[in-house]
Amino acid sequence: MTTERIVGKGVERVDARTKVTGQTLYASDIRMPGMHFGKILFSPHPRARVAAIDTRAAAALPGVRRVITAQDLPGTNRYGYEVAHRPVLVAVGDEIRYVGDAVAMVVAESEEIAAQAAAAVSVSYEVLPPLTSAAQAMAPGAYLIHADAPGNRCMLKQFARGDVDAAFRAAEVVVEGTYCTPRQEQAFLEPEAGVAYQDPLGVLHVMSCLQDPYGVAEDIHIALGVPRSKIHIKGTPVGGGFGGKLNTTIQVHLAAMALLAGVPVMLVLEREESFAFHPKRHPAEIHLRIGTDRNGVIQAFEGRVIADAGPYSGRTPEVVGLLMSALVGPYRLANVRTRAEAIYTNNLDSGAFRGFGAPQAAIARECLLDRLARTLEMDPLELRRRNFLTADDSPASAMLGDSPVSIDKLVQRILEKIGPRPSQPEDSTKRIGRSICFDMPVFDVGAIPVLGKSGVGAAVEVQADGSVSVYAGGTELGQGISTVLAQIAAEGFGLSMASIQVEMSDTSTCPRAGRTSASRLSFGLGNAVLRAVEPVRATIAARAARMLEVPSEELIFEGGRIRAKADAGKSLAFADVAKACSDVGDKLREEGWFRASEGRYMYGHTFMAAAADVEVDLDTGETRVLKIVNVLDMGRVLNPVMAYGQIYGGAIQALGYALMEDMTTVDGLPTSPSFAQYMIPTALDIPVEFVSDAIETPYASGPFGAKGIGEAALNCTTPTLLNAVADALGTEVAGIPITQEQVLSALREHRHCRDTMEEVA
Repeated sequence: MTTERIVGKGVERVDARTKVTGQTLYASDIRMPGMHFGKILFSPHPRARVAAIDTRAAAALPGVRRVITAQDLPGTNRYGYEVAHRPVLVAVGDEIRYVGDAVAMVVAESEEIAAQAAAAVSVSYEVLPPLTSAAQAMAPGAYLIHADAPGNRCMLKQFARGDVDAAFRAAEVVVEGTYCTPRQEQAFLEPEAGVAYQDPLGVLHVMSCLQDPYGVAEDIHIALGVPRSKIHIKGTPVGGGFGGKLNTTIQVHLAAMALLAGVPVMLVLEREESFAFHPKRHPAEIHLRIGTDRNGVIQAFEGRVIADAGPYSGRTPEVVGLLMSALVGPYRLANVRTRAEAIYTNNLDSGAFRGFGAPQAAIARECLLDRLARTLEMDPLELRRRNFLTADDSPASAMLGDSPVSIDKLVQRILEKIGPRPSQPEDSTKRIGRSICFDMPVFDVGAIPVLGKSGVGAAVEVQADGSVSVYAGGTELGQGISTVLAQIAAEGFGLSMASIQVEMSDTSTCPRAGRTSASRLSFGLGNAVLRAVEPVRATIAARAARMLEVPSEELIFEGGRIRAKADAGKSLAFADVAKACSDVGDKLREEGWFRASEGRYMYGHTFMAAAADVEVDLDTGETRVLKIVNVLDMGRVLNPVMAYGQIYGGAIQALGYALMEDMTTVDGLPTSPSFAQYMIPTALDIPVEFVSDAIETPYASGPFGAKGIGEAALNCTTPTLLNAVADALGTEVAGIPITQEQVLSALREHRHCRDTMEEVA
């Protein structure tokens, strides 16, 4: 039984009051003396060659400080995660690769003048035919979007275990299917924004909404040739990211504006610019084949993935690699063969989105399992039970860690929470379907040896007045990590939350911690803060022991005081001991560093289940979600209120993915370029019965036994909704999002097949 006072409790978020009272300053709220405004001129074409750029009319406008083209930029004019091939500005003679490519920038005294000047820049394009599908880009003879990427392949990854071909030959039942998942927009409220300036010492300061300050600093260094020691990145409070701000977005452009214009510059994208510019969830075509015996025990599993990478590499190798790994799910698979490739196109950019490839994988796997259950005339849950991992099994992926198997507990809890099946409606035109799906979400443990993903750092400093500063390199995206870190520090020192100040996402004050993604911060930064707290606490305990004349191991830190276990009368205020330590020169700042043991595994994992009841109108094709339940093994829950909020939020995004969201393009151009056209769930779409719950199987290497959970609820909520619709109809609906037209089409085809079979019989 735990005895923590603050960890595990639903304490108030440290940023709650300033946000709800409007005091929080987001990037676009920043104002500086002499500040100018920037504007980017983006390409109107998904593929074209820049023939000429004339900036004279723009530069002549009153109030324009500087017009910038590629020829003005110092450095390489290239940046990008792992592969630095994304241009800051496309130069004359070079090729546009998508509508998010920039050709010029303007700095002016006002936003209005900057917009006028950008419109006055004259660009001549040689418009070229774009590659707008992976199949088109893979075709023999297709032009190469990048000369060093044969076949337009961005990445290829393969995995094999056992003798798959022999297992399929021995299988008594084989099912297969191809599942196409759409592009999904992160739909964050705050568009890309920031302010940059260069100080008198030559340090370039960039304050912006972002998810990886260290990656941004590296990209500015590469693209503009500024020494790393002269780059300071400060992350501002983020109004939503969900992976869309994980890549460097506008920060290199903003830095170039400030550097070349010599004044502080603010840059804020319009919504249409943001939708076209930042990377989306990868569209993917996933083909799965499963072979079983007559009892439904899986003997062979094969998966192939082709994903649309868009024009640049970005996070694609990592995301699509994880998509492939996630295909296997929480199932016992002795014979597995998977392959995933991502293909460059001239479509919108693809990259990180909450779930990191796992939602696409879960859709294909869980939908095919339900098809297999229909083929075997078996209950879908019973089919899954026969194939779940057990305590003696290892996951069918080399990337995953050693989480205790907790699926039996999940099954019990999800059945409790979903309750009895609802009665079918009296209206014969309506049917209610039910589904339960499972997944094995991953979280990063800081062990991947590339580009700052190995290890996570945090520092803790006790001030002379007894207050505590925590410096953590990750980003507060609204997920509540600053509150969790404050809880951990408060717990360690026996203080109230009011005594803890958390500073994050600052490359000058915070130790390196890599990017904020892959549900890594509570696990990684939590461990780092614990490792920083321990030596500082030991220093304070040693000083208090001398002052109280008791052994340090006999001291208790509690309620802002340090007291002797055996004699409550012997106690000192924590602040008084901190002052004494400061006076004599004790070291009160320590850095903690954490990474998973080298060679053990690259990702940790957990288990989850989702269930749903969905009503379908057979006449109109309309769907109504009646109930959604998500149950997640969270390890130890550090803050229940925020943890359940993460699960609710993820489930709502998954509902949108299943039923309405699709960032479509025609010839590489977005057809839903703003919230006026792109549909996302509202309060009216949320079911009345909407349940999040947890089981707690402590994770040995997690802080207080916690696991990473922030992305998990997305993973199998979408296939649960798809399978519930299929259960109501008696047949699958092809493709997502599920529209009324698709439901009616599936019903017509199903009835035709049934009638044909009856005629033959």
